[in-house]
Amino acid sequence: MTSNVGRSRGYMTIGELVEGLQPAHPDLSISKVRFLEDEGLVTPERTAGGYRKFSASDAARVDLVLRLQKEHFLPLAVIREKLKDLDKGRVPEELRPMVTRPEAVALPFEDVATVPLDQVQSTLGLPASFVRELAEFGLVRIDDGEHGEELRRADIQVAHACWDLRKFGVEARHLRTYSNSAEREAALFSQILMPTMRHRTPETRQKLVESVGELSKLTDELKRNLLKRALADTFEDVM
Repeated sequence: MTSNVGRSRGYMTIGELVEGLQPAHPDLSISKVRFLEDEGLVTPERTAGGYRKFSASDAARVDLVLRLQKEHFLPLAVIREKLKDLDKGRVPEELRPMVTRPEAVALPFEDVATVPLDQVQSTLGLPASFVRELAEFGLVRIDDGEHGEELRRADIQVAHACWDLRKFGVEARHLRTYSNSAEREAALFSQILMPTMRHRTPETRQKLVESVGELSKLTDELKRNLLKRALADTFEDVM
């Protein structure tokens, strides 16, 4: 996706960006990229002389926009809203297969370990008081960082999910059981997989990643069906 020249320089010109993406998007042109920029879908940095500087993340973002148009037939207004969610660390369901690919667009928080607590309102759209409440019930962790309290990046999507559950009247205190369940499941995974990590080589690490993914998929399916069965006893007329 990134040209050799752009890779060595650390950024791409608009022409190099187009050239790198054209194998996947033959109709892409410089004017199309400028249009996406005018629409606020990609915001490259500028040199002192005013020339655009596209990063690898910018290129992945353009690729994502084009694929959402071509594969999902989404209008730009809808794509813009989904990108806003992505920029806040929330991955919309329909974007998850796309952003988990190796060449996928990077979330803005992937290069940092934490987000300052006094910035969660402006960057994530979540009240700091709500994040504190989640921390009280063990759903997220607030660390004491160099510049004050910080939310771990790994907890961003957890916080978003808890916030969305509020519309059903679900409060943080109701969700502690999920945190306990996740800790027990992690302990089970560790017990199952630890023998494969006795010799830490690139091959065993890759095997571990694949095994965790497969185990997660299988246990998610098990939990979904167990929940469906349990709910059927209560809502047997609709389940």
